[in-house]
Amino acid sequence: MSGAFGWVRNDSHNTPPTRQQTGGWFSRAVSAHKNPRVQKIGPDTPPVSAPKPPPRKAFTQTASTPIPTATHKLVATAANVLIVACDVTGSMGDNPEEIFKRLPLMWQEAVTYLGSDDLEILFICFGDARTDSHAVQVARFGREQELDQILSSFYMNCGGGGQGSETPELVAYYLLQQVDVSQARNVYTWIITDEAGCDRISAPLVRRWLDLDVPSDLMDAKSVFTLLSRRMNLFTILFDTGAYYGAKADAIRPYWERMLPSPEAIVPLNDPRRIVDVMLGTIAAMTGQLALFTGQLKSRQLPTQHGTINVATVMKSIALVGKGTPSDPLHVPGAGTRPLLPGPTAGTKSLLDSSD
Repeated sequence: MSGAFGWVRNDSHNTPPTRQQTGGWFSRAVSAHKNPRVQKIGPDTPPVSAPKPPPRKAFTQTASTPIPTATHKLVATAANVLIVACDVTGSMGDNPEEIFKRLPLMWQEAVTYLGSDDLEILFICFGDARTDSHAVQVARFGREQELDQILSSFYMNCGGGGQGSETPELVAYYLLQQVDVSQARNVYTWIITDEAGCDRISAPLVRRWLDLDVPSDLMDAKSVFTLLSRRMNLFTILFDTGAYYGAKADAIRPYWERMLPSPEAIVPLNDPRRIVDVMLGTIAAMTGQLALFTGQLKSRQLPTQHGTINVATVMKSIALVGKGTPSDPLHVPGAGTRPLLPGPTAGTKSLLDSSD
């Protein structure tokens, strides 16, 4: 089963999904985003806290689209690159569904804050590599409406292993070893999850899911995250789903504080409907455009029934982003022109090989 989550026409239990080749959810979402008073899908009610995550829904994957694996190399060719890695295990409840419904807005709106439509997005889904099938799924870089087809291919029903952690460190290792973003000037990566990861990189799991080896100096997950954060703006969007309590819950945020370069890179969010706004807000905060973002957010949200709550949710989530962190936007007046990453190279190159 797979969760197309709004990227195909039908996503019910009984009817196989049919792909929308033209128009699609990308165009619908852009239209609704620009005209919130004209096109309203339903009331945008405030999030409701619950002690347990809601039950998962079943979806049928389109047979013509293979489920992505994580054994391929990728090269980004755009000046601006966004990478979104989403936890799709059971503890996330229906959050992935809500997140994927809103991702069509990402490309269109990010162009505003990056100053260029030379933008590619890479989507990744992950579960627990110790227990799940399809535990690391990596699509390809895409632009605009082709993102519809890319997102409909994911298997969205990983269960997780109940250990109180997943394996996002394998996603980080994949990005470090297999994704060449050296031609990009601005790279932003968000890992969306409600759990911690593992402190050690498991060589058997890396071999199984990524078809790679692990050198001894990269067995420590922190080393991998540290190298990755030097080459891109790396964030964790951390949900509190209520699935964990006690020692397991207490260990989640400290894990990410160890892995990421600063606490400002941990972005709390408990309303998945605000996911795109929060990601755009992190870009705006890092590029000195927070005033522009705030104005646009208010213009979209305040006319709606719960707009004030929605604006407050987003601004609270991004309150610490970029504090004391130098930004390097591509086309912001007065900004420097030093690339975030080393210059273009021929062929696919591991980020480990780039000088830093």
